[in-house]
Amino acid sequence: MTRVPAGGATAGVAFVIALAFGAAPSIAMAGTKVFRQNTAKDFEEGEVTGASILPAGEVVTGLIATRTAVDAAFVWCAAASRDGATAYFGTGDEGKIFAIPTAATAGATAPGTGVAHRIATLDAPWVTALAVRTDGVLVAGTTPGGRVFTVDPKSGATRVLTTLGPGHVWTMARDDKAALTYVGTGAPGKIFAVDDQGKSRQIWDARDKHVVALMRDADGTLLAGTAEEAILYRVRSDGRAEAIHDFEAEEVRAIVRAPSGLFVAVNDFEKPSTFAAAPGPTPAKGTKIVLGTGGPPASAGTLPRPGGRKAKAAVYRIESDGRIEQVFALSDGYLTALAVADDGAVLAAAGTQGHVFRLNADRSAALVIDVAERQALTLLRAGGGAVLVGTGDVGGVYRAQPPSVQPQGPAQAQSTYLSKVLDADWTARWGTLRWLGSQVRFETRSGNTAKPDAGWNDWKAVQKVQTNSEGGVGHVASPGARYLQYRAALSSATSRVRGVTTSYVPQNQRARVTELTLAEAAGAAVVIGATTPATTTRAPHSAILKLRWKTENPDGDEVIYRLSFRQVNETVWRPLISASTDSLTKAEYDWNTEGIPDGLYVLRVTVSDERSQPRDRALVSAFESAPLLVDNGRPAILELAASYPALTGKARDDASAITQIEFAVDGGDFQLVAPTDGIADDLYEPFSIHLPALPRGPHAVAVRVTDSADNVGATQITVKAP
Repeated sequence: MTRVPAGGATAGVAFVIALAFGAAPSIAMAGTKVFRQNTAKDFEEGEVTGASILPAGEVVTGLIATRTAVDAAFVWCAAASRDGATAYFGTGDEGKIFAIPTAATAGATAPGTGVAHRIATLDAPWVTALAVRTDGVLVAGTTPGGRVFTVDPKSGATRVLTTLGPGHVWTMARDDKAALTYVGTGAPGKIFAVDDQGKSRQIWDARDKHVVALMRDADGTLLAGTAEEAILYRVRSDGRAEAIHDFEAEEVRAIVRAPSGLFVAVNDFEKPSTFAAAPGPTPAKGTKIVLGTGGPPASAGTLPRPGGRKAKAAVYRIESDGRIEQVFALSDGYLTALAVADDGAVLAAAGTQGHVFRLNADRSAALVIDVAERQALTLLRAGGGAVLVGTGDVGGVYRAQPPSVQPQGPAQAQSTYLSKVLDADWTARWGTLRWLGSQVRFETRSGNTAKPDAGWNDWKAVQKVQTNSEGGVGHVASPGARYLQYRAALSSATSRVRGVTTSYVPQNQRARVTELTLAEAAGAAVVIGATTPATTTRAPHSAILKLRWKTENPDGDEVIYRLSFRQVNETVWRPLISASTDSLTKAEYDWNTEGIPDGLYVLRVTVSDERSQPRDRALVSAFESAPLLVDNGRPAILELAASYPALTGKARDDASAITQIEFAVDGGDFQLVAPTDGIADDLYEPFSIHLPALPRGPHAVAVRVTDSADNVGATQITVKAP
């Protein structure tokens, strides 16, 4: 382990910090391992509070998110009052509408203490769309049932404004000048214009399953996104429509216009949705999302709950000349909402992992909000740089705003990064924690359960910290355990963390040989000690035994092997490998047995991790084989005698059973002969051969016997036929 010199920040510190992120960990002490987090993907596995994760892999001060409780399973939609002072949220499963002040007040910003005010409960399970009229009255769309309600936010009075033919209301857009609310529906996908007195008329039929996104553009036309076909349309008030773009996906979920162009969120689900058309081949069409598949989605027509189908998603920017480009891709989930921040940047909410991303002009994205719930379902700009986030899985509303002055200590800091739980696989001793960045403080905790609980050790500040302009290094004070987690507190508006490494030494694990086999010429393997059937097809005998073995190596250390052998009736082990070679690194060895007597031998394979561990921590284990027969001697043929047509003899071997007796006449094919007792299975096998009818005169009869080690003995005798 590389040690940092005592004293202040020095060139040595800079070297150690740089080393932590370089490509030369091999200079560390044997057995030392390192956890590294360098990329945005690495950091996104943890949790940010009041911090952002930039695409370059930096954690910086971000938005502080504080929660207001909502008595609902999920918060699906939102709208702001005419004066912008109040935010309204539509929820499910009980069709409630809640009001929350948009400004930062004690009730709305104190984490875990703010409570949303319920202003109405509608006679419908879901409130799926909200709009606000010029008189301040809410217009609320619901599902199922396809009804549109009005709600007086002051008195809570409600009434059914209209009931539409389709069963689901998914989206709304307001035209104040015409006193109309445009309503997008599902099954089938249509757009209706509903006036403030409740008269409705259909202005457009999408010829698609659902209209799930609506936005009224500056020129008064409507931009509409559909599902199943995922087409973006421009729809005029007289019902004329033109397709702007056809995406190779399942739904256009959200549409916003920002200073840099029109932005569209598109989802593509792995399996057909609950409102899918009849199965059948679908030709490729439109613009395809460039990414992989990811986590559980919730599309129009499905409850927004975790555990659904897999999906992939993307955000596209469409410029005034019609040019379209993908500016963001989500490979692990689906998108639920878009919003434009005060500075013109686009925010995208994801229905998995509770993430909200900020989309940058260079097509990069930063994770700016990470809520505790698994679903961020709706976004609403609240002014002053703040944004409101409605959640699912558990209903709640977060107010995310720029941080104030940071208090002291990671536990009290407004901007923190909490790492994922780091798993050393085995009980480990912790070394140093190194980082690139500035104005940041670290704490760690350790435990032996995969999920931190009351049994974990308390948070402890990193000790003996030394810093310079590039970063810092300190010693982890947490006790040894299998798991470790760190917490970084960003102490100022310019704080940042660009990389973190944590060194550790896991408890060494013993490698073990579990099986020793003999590899045959054809590539098969016979387990030493196992019973195998005899065959009439024999491979040529070889004195070289191809030893192969299997090893369990739990911690992946580099291991070496040493081989030794002894006869079964001996106690002294003899090395099998020459002193110059000493050890092997591969789990195989070809043993030439020509130089040892025939007999039964036991092999021992010793495995050691001494090359990966200090001598006092290295571990050794040994495996002994079942007795292995070494037999290089040929079987003998004794007392061979002929009295035509009979030929008799005895086959004998000192080590292996006779398994085959054959004869051939005058160089012809060999024919099998059974021993006298009918079974070829003993060291000594008398045999008798009845020769076929032969022409008069002498004939050469060859006799060949084979033992179980594939050794072959042969002889020849002359037989005279009368």
